Amino acid sequence: MRFAWILLITILSCANQTGDNFSKQDKKAVNQIRNDYVNGWLANDKATVLNLFHSDASIVPSGMAPIQGKDAIEAYWFPNDSSITTIHSYEVELLKLQGTDAMAYSLEKGVLDFTYEKGDFSMSKTSTSHATTVYRKQTDGEWKIISRMWTQLNE
Repeated sequence: MRFAWILLITILSCANQTGDNFSKQDKKAVNQIRNDYVNGWLANDKATVLNLFHSDASIVPSGMAPIQGKDAIEAYWFPNDSSITTIHSYEVELLKLQGTDAMAYSLEKGVLDFTYEKGDFSMSKTSTSHATTVYRKQTDGEWKIISRMWTQLNE
């Protein structure tokens, strides 16, 4: 619950800014992260996906408690259990992108089509979700994802 309040305060503080100090360069950098995220999943490129996240980032999958830290995120998304997840398509629609010179957030609607296999079990699914991603500019000027949360839509 504390995490949700911190995230809400962060988003509201970004939303209350006029946006004048969210430069075109910063906006382009954040959009590049968004593109790299989708393309990393499509290419099944674990390193690309994980390198977009700050070391203490968190994700909040739909209906789950927050998963904190890049190592825990890696274990959740890329378990070392002989399972194979294949992304067939991943389409993301940007609903909103706003920020300041240090923080930004995006709201997106995505449609993910994938197959999960482990041993003799196989499952294919198309999932529609809304996601909120919070980005923070690092001291070296690079933007990183610090939080991503999503909810599955019943469509």
